[in-house]
Amino acid sequence: MFDKIKDSIQKFSGRSVADEEAVEELVKDIQRDLIKADVDVGLVSDLSDEIREEALQDDIPSGLTRKEHVLEIVYSKLEELLGEEAEVEIEAQDILLSGLYGAGKTTTTGKLSDFYRKRGLKVGVIAADTDRPAAFEQLKQVAEDAGASFYGEKDAEDPVRVVAEGMEALDDVDVRIVDSAGRNSLNNDLKQELAEIADIFKPDNKYLVIPADIGQSAKDQAQSFDEAVGINGVIVTKMDSSAKGGGALVACEHSGSEVTFIGTGEEMGDLEIYDPVEFVSDMIGQPDLESLLEKIEEMDTDPEEILEGDFTLEDFQQQMEQVTGSGMMDDLMDQLPFSSSQIPDNMSDMTEGKIESYNIIITSMTPEEKNDPDIIKKSRVERIAQGSGTSNNEVRELLKHYRQTRNMVDKFDKGSMKRGGGMQDMMKNLGF
Repeated sequence: MFDKIKDSIQKFSGRSVADEEAVEELVKDIQRDLIKADVDVGLVSDLSDEIREEALQDDIPSGLTRKEHVLEIVYSKLEELLGEEAEVEIEAQDILLSGLYGAGKTTTTGKLSDFYRKRGLKVGVIAADTDRPAAFEQLKQVAEDAGASFYGEKDAEDPVRVVAEGMEALDDVDVRIVDSAGRNSLNNDLKQELAEIADIFKPDNKYLVIPADIGQSAKDQAQSFDEAVGINGVIVTKMDSSAKGGGALVACEHSGSEVTFIGTGEEMGDLEIYDPVEFVSDMIGQPDLESLLEKIEEMDTDPEEILEGDFTLEDFQQQMEQVTGSGMMDDLMDQLPFSSSQIPDNMSDMTEGKIESYNIIITSMTPEEKNDPDIIKKSRVERIAQGSGTSNNEVRELLKHYRQTRNMVDKFDKGSMKRGGGMQDMMKNLGF
């Protein structure tokens, strides 16, 4: 995927001076890495120009070094390139999966079934692939493994009739998923078949399933399927094994068909809601946890309190105030190999004004939103921004900072703290 970008950032971080020459070398390294991941050359060129222009500006945000400023720009530009976090409703719905041969539709049907079942919904799947001989048996087994109800006819020839009868047979489930047939290409027969299925099924969501290994070709495929059947989301499979996965994600996002889920492995539970912020964080790497733990020990805060239970927005608010008020942020920055680019996203920029703004935003949230920020999607962001007198971007920035910090906290072994093992045991369990 984008494995080499982390190495490029490490090399830049090791430079003594973040001058024009160092920035240009970083840009060229990132260009090479993105093109190897099969990202469109035009998009790579635009991103490179934006990094150069913003990184070499005279004005640097207060509290940041030039190097930190450059790395923050790179981080933000990569997030922008990969699009926005997907919004997935956990509610009763009908889903139609489409795609070409080998995309992984049947496996994805099982993963989606497992995803919704684990969230309290009863799921049923319909075997509408009457073209491939083994499709019936394969989906039946997948449904059983995922704990979903199954409807299909072993030797059926009319997929539209199978879907109609399946809808009646699975009338008592919350989520119905149709696994449709594929072809080697989106020909007229497949277009007509999908259109007829959609006409009778009337799905709430029509997802195109695309394998990551097709890279930027995903853009053309997404646009073609959208024109044919009107897809409203893409599921990218085989992200765990393809060097072109990043290119496929970018291509989908810039085709007008946003990525909704990504398949990250072979197991039934290896399906994730697409989140560019988390994706970039994983791609670039995590902070130096050992040094961070040492700094936490020095703070006037019990580490067990930080690690105990779920890390909510109110917890984030308290820790943010303690860290920034401790006077140790500059020391903490020096301890991290990537400085502010990897401490929970940009906490070095937490000025008093920023904290005050975040306090107002959090105050404008409901108790449910504070306890479970993952439910804050587009409509809630707009309401919170309006209620706090801030912008949608400021609310999203707060949520991004929170998620980065929560991801870091999740890396800590809570068990060792609860057992009384203290920081040393916890660090050993983290591999230090």
